[in-house]
Amino acid sequence: MGEAAISTSIITIACVVCTAMVVSVVYPAVSRTVSSFVLSSENLCDRIETSIDIIAESNDTSFIYVWVKNTGSSTITISSLKHTDILFGNADSFRLIPYDADISSAGSWNCTIENDNGDGNWDAGETLRIMINQTPSPGDYYVKIVLSNAVSDEDVFSI
Repeated sequence: MGEAAISTSIITIACVVCTAMVVSVVYPAVSRTVSSFVLSSENLCDRIETSIDIIAESNDTSFIYVWVKNTGSSTITISSLKHTDILFGNADSFRLIPYDADISSAGSWNCTIENDNGDGNWDAGETLRIMINQTPSPGDYYVKIVLSNAVSDEDVFSI
């Protein structure tokens, strides 16, 4: 009778130790998987709520202007706009245009919010004016705007 109790106790302790080992191995993997799903879900939600539309293009003697409307429901911060990619150029030979806060160098871009509600962010319904420092010449031009979350819009226009 005593031998049976000792054997049962040893088997019970072995089962508890094995269960603890399995939990200590499986729990971190499950936790990483859950956090990956949460992060992916947040990124997808951000992309779903973000939408932009190029609404007009224009030029003067030294700049090309592109107006873009925030047609999504999310707010885009001015600091994140610095990470926006602008592809611009002749329709058959465009290139990535670098951001320049002073827009002093040729071939750079900067932006301002045309109808800002005062908070300094690009909110839903507001229009962004992108200024590209380039002397325009007659021809067909291509512009593509890609936000930092990969939401984009593109257009071809003529000068």
